Amino acid sequence: MILFVVLAVLLPWSLYRQMQEHTVSRGSLIKLPLMFVGIGLLVQSGPLVPGGSGAALALTISVAASVLFGIWRGVAIPVWTAPDGSWMSKGNRLTITLWIALIAFKFLLGAVGSITGWFPVETISEIFITLGLSFAVQNYVVARRSINQPLPAQRATA
Repeated sequence: MILFVVLAVLLPWSLYRQMQEHTVSRGSLIKLPLMFVGIGLLVQSGPLVPGGSGAALALTISVAASVLFGIWRGVAIPVWTAPDGSWMSKGNRLTITLWIALIAFKFLLGAVGSITGWFPVETISEIFITLGLSFAVQNYVVARRSINQPLPAQRATA
């Protein structure tokens, strides 16, 4: 129960932070994914990958959705250079919409698994890990679009 409370607090806080203008730095890009994956691994009980073809299929679908939505959000998040030359970022309505869509998809996947019995419902650990994966993919795309690119002044001289 405590983990659901942690998730209920950590996820909205993470989304709120994304909606605030912030500097894109290596630290800001790795903190959230590490927090989510770390919590997921700490609370993992039993095998990390569940057994059975239904469980493997559900996990594959969940991971694929996390990656695809992470890429989409990473492309959709505006990035720009500040007057001091640092890279900035701020989420927008599309970013939040894509997060809501991912979470709704995960709930739908869990509901299908629960109702049909085709595969086990995701554990709280898997939820944390796949959300962390989605943050990591999103932040990787943002990093590729910003800090790994030359600043405007460097592009003009290259």
